[in-house]
Amino acid sequence: MILRRVIEHVRKQEWTAIWIDLVIVVVGVFIGIQVANWNETRAERQREHQLLRELRAELAGSITQTERRRKAFEQVRSSGERSIAFLDNGKSCGDACWPVIVDFFHASQWQQITIALPTYEEMRRNGWPRKRQIVDAVETYKLQSQLVAMAYEESPAYRNMVRGLIPLAIHRSYWSACYELTDGGETYRQDCATGVPPEVSAAGVDAIVKDPEIHRSLTQWAGFVSLIPEILDGQNEIASRALALIDAELAAQP
Repeated sequence: MILRRVIEHVRKQEWTAIWIDLVIVVVGVFIGIQVANWNETRAERQREHQLLRELRAELAGSITQTERRRKAFEQVRSSGERSIAFLDNGKSCGDACWPVIVDFFHASQWQQITIALPTYEEMRRNGWPRKRQIVDAVETYKLQSQLVAMAYEESPAYRNMVRGLIPLAIHRSYWSACYELTDGGETYRQDCATGVPPEVSAAGVDAIVKDPEIHRSLTQWAGFVSLIPEILDGQNEIASRALALIDAELAAQP
């Protein structure tokens, strides 16, 4: 319609009208481009915020899992300390060897402590999050978790060593009564009921005490694991700072 009108004005040599038509066309095109750009920017922003909400859920989930691992490693640390004290004491456990063997077993527990943030990796491929403070906070959290995971990625020598000395009947009883796995979190029960005769527990403790490598390997592992609870606490503090920044960003621009 505009083109037909311009042609008609040219035929009549109505130059003022021609310029008006051209201005209308140019302004219309400009407005159309601006609206398209605005819609694209708005759609990108909405997508970024959707991913930020997903990233927040990932971070919150990782904090929960890390807290469960922290508690589990606290149990490992305590059992390791009690087991070393028993070895240092040199006394017999008599007819009360079950809690002693349970401590030796608990002290051998180990689990990987890796953290995965696939949503964050997807966001970075798109140049998001745009707020640099969020990127810095998550990158710091990633670095911290990677360093911790690398340090504890291999199971301790004590784990295989002591479990090879514990009678099979105790293994069966331990896993059924002293170990729990709930929602991805491991719990090591200290008050679990014994499922073997006293002499079986005593035989297991005796085999452990007589192995000269046990004390050294347990001491090495107990010293190493003693750091984990505090390290994981610090790791969760970093994740919490990232969460606070994400919450502030989502609240500022819903």
